[in-house]
Amino acid sequence: MLRLSTLQAKPGMCLAMPIYHPKQGSTILLRAGAVLQDKVIQRLREFNVPEMWIVYPELGQVANCISQEVNHARAETMQVLSDAFNDVRPEMGARLDYRVFRKAIVDLVDSLIRNPRATLLLEDMNGCAHPPLQHSANVAFISLLIGLKLDFYLEHQRQRLDPLRAREVSSLGLGALLHDVGAMDLEPDIIEEYLRTGDEYGPNYRRHVLDGFERVRGHVDPTAATVVLHHHQHFDGTGYPARESGIGIHTPRGTEIHVFARIVAAADKFDSLRHPPHPVDAPEVEAMPTVRALRLLGQSPYREMIDPVIYLGLLAVVPPYPPGSTVELSNGVMGVVTRWNPADPCRPVVREIGDLEHPDQFAPGVEFDLAEQPELVVVKAQGQDVADDNFFPTEATRFDLHGVARALINRAADQSGGETRRAG
Repeated sequence: MLRLSTLQAKPGMCLAMPIYHPKQGSTILLRAGAVLQDKVIQRLREFNVPEMWIVYPELGQVANCISQEVNHARAETMQVLSDAFNDVRPEMGARLDYRVFRKAIVDLVDSLIRNPRATLLLEDMNGCAHPPLQHSANVAFISLLIGLKLDFYLEHQRQRLDPLRAREVSSLGLGALLHDVGAMDLEPDIIEEYLRTGDEYGPNYRRHVLDGFERVRGHVDPTAATVVLHHHQHFDGTGYPARESGIGIHTPRGTEIHVFARIVAAADKFDSLRHPPHPVDAPEVEAMPTVRALRLLGQSPYREMIDPVIYLGLLAVVPPYPPGSTVELSNGVMGVVTRWNPADPCRPVVREIGDLEHPDQFAPGVEFDLAEQPELVVVKAQGQDVADDNFFPTEATRFDLHGVARALINRAADQSGGETRRAG
């Protein structure tokens, strides 16, 4: 399987995955197995379908990362979100049916659990008529991927719960899906200013976390409501809202912030970098390459804002160069990413691809393992120059999520042993 932009599509290519309507999330335009023709390709471009998966020989490793069930569940989530908000948007303060959101998230979680190999962000959601809703759906999906990957960290951070409950992520996904619900109650000029400037710290826009919390409180699980209230609080103590405590008014920092809110904060920052806010009637801003967004999150000021364990979790589920995507190497070879290693994420395995102009002559070429050929780097991806965006571990354990897990488990064991000795 190979992921191509619609502009790269050629007659004779065979779809490996269904194509969903970009404005009607759960409506299938073309089913898997369809052979593309000129008129069909033109129609897809008119619909502004951004990308597609096509059949390509000897890329079984890529196919293992893709699940039609997961993609369908994501599309259904987008449809539920669009339908619900379209129904109530004209009415300030109108009530939402939170049951449909909860069911959509539970179905998405179930599909991810049944398809563990598909727990990577390989493609963006199709567009919708209201970009902020697409952002909410993207943040929910990424948050769930991180939560499932960091099950050990959820258990460590939620020690008052039994391990099974501590690892349950449905409330995380629901809170992520609704994290910006308070924006519904902001005046249009406030929303327009935010979409125009992208300033999430504006005093008027800040209200959306409190308004959103008041909307969902009592209708969703308290941990989901916590996400809505605290997803703009940062690990370094910046962000908002502040709260009163025994030491006065302060903004929570570090592990004072609920782990679900910390996860959604990271997913929110990532998707906002990739897809900057813009006015609905303005030309769409070109998406930032994934590798660039991940690099920026690893640097100041974002690095201090994000829980470092959750940043590693993000790297573990969002490949800078996702399997199935086409890239250009520094030796001029055009190839498709077939494998990647989260411990050294910008050095994937890339297989040379032939002439895309002639689908009947597709044949895989030489494979390059960039971890073993450090003189080679990816220089182009997602249609943009990314030569300066690659980032590499300065030490072998820099991106070692398993090492973090072992350290947390050992620390917990040491503390438990100490308590047992004191009790004895």
